[in-house]
Amino acid sequence: MAHVIRLTAVLAVACLTGGVVAQPSWKPAKLREATLPLTPVQAVSAGEVFVEVTVTDAGLVGDLTTLRTTPPFTQSVLDALRGWRFQPAEEAVPRVPGDPRSILTRPVQSKVVIASVFQAPTLNTPTVGDPPKTVQSAAEDVAAPLSTVTPPYPPLALFDGTVLVQVTVDVNGKVANAMTIRSAAAFDQSALAAARQWTFRPARIHGRPEETFAYIVFAFRQPVT
Repeated sequence: MAHVIRLTAVLAVACLTGGVVAQPSWKPAKLREATLPLTPVQAVSAGEVFVEVTVTDAGLVGDLTTLRTTPPFTQSVLDALRGWRFQPAEEAVPRVPGDPRSILTRPVQSKVVIASVFQAPTLNTPTVGDPPKTVQSAAEDVAAPLSTVTPPYPPLALFDGTVLVQVTVDVNGKVANAMTIRSAAAFDQSALAAARQWTFRPARIHGRPEETFAYIVFAFRQPVT
């Protein structure tokens, strides 16, 4: 009987411990407020601007590192991103090392990549201007774009529009989910279909692949022929 009681106690502790350990140890920063970048009036070509954003433990934007640039779009993107606000990343850590019962969740500084894609203002004629240029590699702890798809301008749209998409990037670098954060009704489906085809190098947090978010701005410009 005593043996059964001891075995039951051990199992109970193991289940409790397992339940604590099974909880996610890290949650990525999630966007709360955003001002969309403006398309510069002097832009005469397509453009891509990828920025690695440091999100503080208060959810504010800290350092901005340009990964991919296209003049004259880059400055407009950087100006907009400085005003973005996030729910900060959270990390679960034990207050007592090795004791899962002392787990405490706290906000932590993290990073996220925000990619902005600006369409060319023409369909059938060549454009001028500088092509996109990669100037910096992304840090290990962000989901970094590897392959991208630019959405087509919807045939029934009659104006410009900008869509902000949040993608969930899984541990294999695939887009597990895509949703609009800022909508432009005529362009949403085109933007979402393109975003789902992007692939990423997955984020590694403390050396381990983690599911995380990335954000894509698709700026559609009414094309001329």
